[in-house]
Amino acid sequence: MKRAIVIILVIVVLCVSGCVTTEGKKDYPALAKEKSFDYFFPSPSSTRYFSDLDEAYDFINTAQAKFTISSGKSKAKGLAAKLIGPKVVKEKPVTVYYFMEASKKVGNGGESFDLNKINEPLEKAIKDAISATLVFMVFYQDRGVSLSNFHLASGWRYNNNSQYKSFDFNKTSYDADYPVGWGTDKAFSYLRKEIN
Repeated sequence: MKRAIVIILVIVVLCVSGCVTTEGKKDYPALAKEKSFDYFFPSPSSTRYFSDLDEAYDFINTAQAKFTISSGKSKAKGLAAKLIGPKVVKEKPVTVYYFMEASKKVGNGGESFDLNKINEPLEKAIKDAISATLVFMVFYQDRGVSLSNFHLASGWRYNNNSQYKSFDFNKTSYDADYPVGWGTDKAFSYLRKEIN
């Protein structure tokens, strides 16, 4: 009996230590499957507010995973940028705004369509499009970043690698500055003032 208890305790310790070593490494695609597309994206653009940057980081990574899964398209390009403009002050410390775009064709002269005027569920329109764009803008204290993600249907490619030069939020324009090598993690390090 004592041996069985010791074995169980060893297993529990190993499980707990395994959880500790993988802490922070969340399975965002698995988390994304737990909620509907509409939970993350009730409309083609929307704003959410979070109590801290960790909460916003988890939401964005889970929402991005949901977008990729639901669209059936892989990310073809996209960069993170510093946003240059006035600070955003709201009730909660972190403001996250997203918007989506979609096209029936890609490249110059692509036929984009207004996702606000579709007569079908948003998820289906994104899935049926050839290209789909999801952009997050995150504001915290006196800093802001954008996270652009461009998705393409299999068999298609972009003709150029251009990115957004500026973004609008609440009738204010923000210029985009793209530091080399930035992704979501570096953008959040910038928001936390760990890097400049």
